Amino acid sequence: MAGLGRNSAVAWHLFAESSRLAYADRNAWLADPDYVKVPVEGLLAAGYIASRSALISPDSTLAAVTAGTPPGAPVFAPAALQPEHGTSSFTAVDRWGNVAQGTVTNESVFGSGRSMDGFFLNNELTDFNIVPDRNGILTANRVEGGKRPRSSMSPLIVYDASGKIRLSIGAAGGSTIIAQVAKALVAVIDWKMSAQDAIGLGLLYAPGPGGVAEQDTQLEAMLPALAALGERLTVAPLGLKGNALEWRGGSWVGAADPRSEGVSMGLDGTVIRPAPAPFRRDRPSE
Repeated sequence: MAGLGRNSAVAWHLFAESSRLAYADRNAWLADPDYVKVPVEGLLAAGYIASRSALISPDSTLAAVTAGTPPGAPVFAPAALQPEHGTSSFTAVDRWGNVAQGTVTNESVFGSGRSMDGFFLNNELTDFNIVPDRNGILTANRVEGGKRPRSSMSPLIVYDASGKIRLSIGAAGGSTIIAQVAKALVAVIDWKMSAQDAIGLGLLYAPGPGGVAEQDTQLEAMLPALAALGERLTVAPLGLKGNALEWRGGSWVGAADPRSEGVSMGLDGTVIRPAPAPFRRDRPSE
């Protein structure tokens, strides 16, 4: 990815294809490990990752996307993706260098619609597979009493080779969170972008066949080249809300998504509002 660069259609195609395979495996195997066997070691095994990577071609798109069978995997059926809403994410560092990254969700607006002691209770029941089986085979993320639902929340703290914190990052936006964080990591690590520019970069969201190229971003200009690689994409706005904190140039620098109302603040309380991303065209009010 570093060699291809952020303006390469092939790089974004590879990002989309790897996203499809990752989302397929997530959909099939991830659930509460207190209730089902999650083949974590198998999913992370070098041989399994190599076998999944071998499915990806730099000049063509997968005709079909299915979950793999990692070593130690039980028999589960994949389930359809479900929309998610109502998530917030934040990251913070104190004057001593302690870093925290958190993502919280009510799931839908005002959650379940019920409150207790001033807090709205969430509606995370919709994060389960409402239909518990497919073709007579149980899904890993089916509803069970006391079980924690699968979530897309992906708060991360990234360390450099010396063990120092390089980046703290998270996002809101349902199942786009995974792609938002992955895109920003590639942009910061491989493309040497600042966290602010990485978050503002347009997203190609591909949780399955097809995908969405974010409207009014650099990806729109790449659509012909992506189509030549077999990508069949729609163009639409995406409700993205990434945020990050990075150690850059000898100090901590905050980053907030230019698409949302989020801001970054200094230790002295100074508020820094992100400038609109330069690739976005001004659009009339609606």
